[in-house]
This record gives sequence, structure tokens and C-alpha cells, in this order.
Amino acid sequence: MADSYYYQGDYIRHPVLYELSHKYGFITDNVAEEALPNKLEELKEHIRKEIRKELKIKEGAEKLREVARDRKSLSDVATIVKKSNSKLSELHNELQELESQIIMTQGQTVTSPANEHDTVISMHTSSISSPDGSKFVNDLRLVSLEKQLNIEQKVKQGAENMIQSLTTGGTRDKKLLAEAQQMLADSKAKIEFLRMRILKVKQSKNHHHHHSSSVGELHANGDQHSQKDSESSNLELPLEERIEELRHRLRIEAAVVEGAKNVIRLLQSSKVADKKALQEAQSSLCESSRKLDLLRRSLELRRQELPPDSQAAAQLKRDLQIVQASSPAFRYGNGTGVGEGVKASPSSLSRCAAVTGKLEVRLMGCQDLLEEVPGRSRREKDTSSSPSGDLRSFVKGVTGRSSSKSYSVKDETSNEISAVIKLDNQTVAQTSWRPCSQQAWDQRFSIDLDKSRELEIGVYWRDWRSLCGVKFLRLEEFIDDIRHGMALQLEPQGMLFAEIKFLNPMISRKPKLQRQRKIFKQQGKNFPRANQMNINVATWGRLLKRSAPSIQNNRRPLPSLPLDQSHSDSLPLSGK
Repeated sequence: MADSYYYQGDYIRHPVLYELSHKYGFITDNVAEEALPNKLEELKEHIRKEIRKELKIKEGAEKLREVARDRKSLSDVATIVKKSNSKLSELHNELQELESQIIMTQGQTVTSPANEHDTVISMHTSSISSPDGSKFVNDLRLVSLEKQLNIEQKVKQGAENMIQSLTTGGTRDKKLLAEAQQMLADSKAKIEFLRMRILKVKQSKNHHHHHSSSVGELHANGDQHSQKDSESSNLELPLEERIEELRHRLRIEAAVVEGAKNVIRLLQSSKVADKKALQEAQSSLCESSRKLDLLRRSLELRRQELPPDSQAAAQLKRDLQIVQASSPAFRYGNGTGVGEGVKASPSSLSRCAAVTGKLEVRLMGCQDLLEEVPGRSRREKDTSSSPSGDLRSFVKGVTGRSSSKSYSVKDETSNEISAVIKLDNQTVAQTSWRPCSQQAWDQRFSIDLDKSRELEIGVYWRDWRSLCGVKFLRLEEFIDDIRHGMALQLEPQGMLFAEIKFLNPMISRKPKLQRQRKIFKQQGKNFPRANQMNINVATWGRLLKRSAPSIQNNRRPLPSLPLDQSHSDSLPLSGK
């Protein structure tokens, strides 16, 4: 069995920390999660020292310019100032990224202790392994996340007020308006992310409470398997939950099959033929029938893993007997449908949370795929090798109509595979065809999420066997920005090696072009105050920080500003 962190590394887990620490000579290899906040703070302080150092260099160059007379000296000084401005801009961007990473980390780990009282709490928390201790840690995370959510909501309100003032005022600053609109969009994305994180932590609390109760009952009954179950990987569900998930999927696909069959019958009997709708219904019927074959096969394998005399095994056996004679989807006859006898517990399968953002998926390859796919044969080839292949001979089995063309059956099997990625049942990406191996594809995809809930990855043979493995993933599982490289267990068998990373909106985007960093340029002395812009201090502080590199490029020193204490420590605008 491949390790679930087969492809996980320091760069994948903490890219900002990895890049900046190696750039400035910090040793952060294999840093523990609990030590991450301290490392980030050390790196932040180092970058601030670099900023102060560069400010002194720039100040010295400015003084040299005042006394220089010859052209060569002035040219040399101008070069020094230009390089200093460029480095200051780069350092400010790195500092902003690092501060975003610190904010994000506060929601994942218990924040660093700031005084002796916090130190005692931190030491107590780290030594607790009881359910109450875990509940305490989750409570601290919730407090940190809700505090940051409150700040982002203030920033959002301030950005909206600023946009309203700029659009209704007499003088309209287009560059400042664009900056405010960008700030509003970023703030909305961060609010959405923080709400997802809060929901995730609350679900984790409820799940941990339920799990602790179950473990207590198992220990009271002397169950020897409770420890093994508690140490199982978080990537894969326990056997009982996996079976419930499979039964739930079976019901869904069976309902899709029945609905597609009804649509096809209606379209076939209609006087006006809608070819596009008919093709979509046929494609849906074909795809769901393939999934049903795989799901039923997976349930059969999972039943063999259960104790023979258990109640769950007996119930699953009865469910499988109902659908035993229903191999291909188009053979589901009249009477009881495949989904009627397979009922999932509504309490065990909560609805997936909606996720907004961007997902980066890297598909590596597969191993141990199912070679003898149920419901398929060389003689009864129903589709071509492509995932969106020819459906005419498949429809013949559904409607009883024959085609005017004949199709040859490929007797030989292929060793090439391809993976198809679906987002909420809509195809968004597909790999190329490559021979089956752990490194078959190594392709990357960037997927935009807009209140999306589920990711589905299907693996296909390039022959009559077609779909041979499928994996369903809840997108909410990836918003923690921790778990990426993994070996996914396909249904009914096989391993899919992948990297899945949710791009955190709390980390600022790097501009593709250097000039994009300077969205607008204001003289420091003319920068309006918060009350003049009809915004709160939180929004004003962030706006000032975003424009700090532009202000630094001015020759005149920035006058002291009455910054709020919560923002002044993150704006190293003076050379002191």
C-alpha cells in the first residue's frame, strides 16, 4: 500500500515558508505544524530588518545625490536608488505574503503564546490527548478564525463605502477606484474561505465528539479493533462509512439511469426529434450504467471484508441480491429499481459544503486497476474506448433500434489509460492516453470553483472495458491547505496517485508583471485619512499597506501617520 503522503514535501505543504526560508538561509526542513507560527514570525522579523537595511541604503544614496556634481556620480547614485526601490518593492510583497500566511496559520494551529499565561495554556494544550483537550484546541481555532472573519467583514464594508464615495463624488480617481474594487473582491474571497474554515472546524468538533463516544463504547465492550480504527488514515473512510457512501452513490446513479431511460423514451416517441437532448440523455445513461457496475462490484468486495456473521454483512448481501440480475443498466427491467432496496442513513452522509476558490490538481498515474470490468465483454461492446465515445450500439440495447453501420469489436485489450475530472458532474479536464504506471501522466490542471461541492475522477481503459475505476472527493476536505500528495483508493480497486491543492485566498496573489504591483501611486503627504475616505481603520490600514511600495518610490520621506497600533507594527515605513 502506497503511503498517503507519497508525494508530499515541505514545498507542497508550506510553499511561502519554503521559498522565503531558503532565500534568506533559514533552516525549516521538516518543521512541525506546532512550530510553524514561530518560524513564520522569525522570518517576518528578518524581512523587516532587510527592509530597514535597504531604507538606510536608499537614504544614504539620496544624500549622495544632493552633494554629487559630475554626471558619472549622479548616474551611479541613480542606479543605486533604482535597485533599492526595486528591492524594497520585492521585500514589501514578500512581507505581505508572509503576513497572509501567518493569518492563515492562526486558523490551523493554536497561536503562539504572547505571555506567561498563554505559555501555560499552550503547554497544557500540547500535552492533552483527551477529548476535552481536543475540544479546547478547536475552540481556540474557532476564536482565531472568527476574529479574522470580523476583520475581513470590516474591510469589506470599508471597501464598499470607499467605492460608493469615489463613484458619487465630484472627483473620480480611476486608479484608486480600481484598487478599492480589487480589495473588495479579495475581501469577499477571504470571507468565503474563513466561513468554510469555521464550518470545517465545527464539523470536526462534532465528528470528534461522536468518535469519542463510539470509542468509549467499544472500549467498554472490549473491542480489540478500536485502536486500529483510530489510527487509520484520514484520507480514506473506515469500512462502515465507505459502505454507506457506496450505497448512497448506488442510489444516485440508479436514479440517474431511470431518469435517462424515461427521457429517451419520451424523446423517441416525440414527433419533433431533439437530437441534442437525446444525445445528452444517452450519454448520461451510458456513464451511469458503467458506474453502477463498478459500485456494485465494490460493494461485493467490501462485503467480503466484513465479518460473515455481522448484521451489516447480512443487510449488504440482501441489497446486492436485489441488483444481482441487473448487470448492464439497460437491463433494469420493470418492477423494483436498483435503488429501492439500498437505503443510506441520512445522518451519516451530510451534504457537502460549497467551496469557492481555485483548485490545482496534479494527476500522476495508477496501479492495480481492475482488468476484468463487470458488465463488459468483447462480444457485447457498447461503446468505444473514449470516455465520450460512440453510443449507437449502446442505444440499440436500450431502444431496440439497429444502426445502419456495423462496428468491429477489438479483441485485444489496451494498456493505455486516461483520467477524466468532473466538477459537480460536469467534465472539466482529461489527461492524455498513456501506458498504465504510477507516473503515467504527470499532468496539472487548474480548476476554478464557484460554490462547488464535489470532485469526481474516473479512470478509463482505452478499449472496450472503458471506465474501470472512479473516486469521489468532497472539496471541503481540501480547504485546510495541509493535505495534498496522496494515494487515492479507487472504486472498486486500484490506486490513483495525485496531488490536490486548494489555493488559499488568504495568501496574496503574485503579479505576473512587475509593473502590476503598482496599481496606483500617491504622495505620502497627500494620502487621505480614514475619516476623509469614509472607511474604517482596518480598511485604511490595509489600503495604505498595499500602496506602501509605491509610496517608498517617492524621493520625499513619508511623514509620520497616526496609524492604529494593530496595523503600525506591520508597516515598516521608516528606517528606524
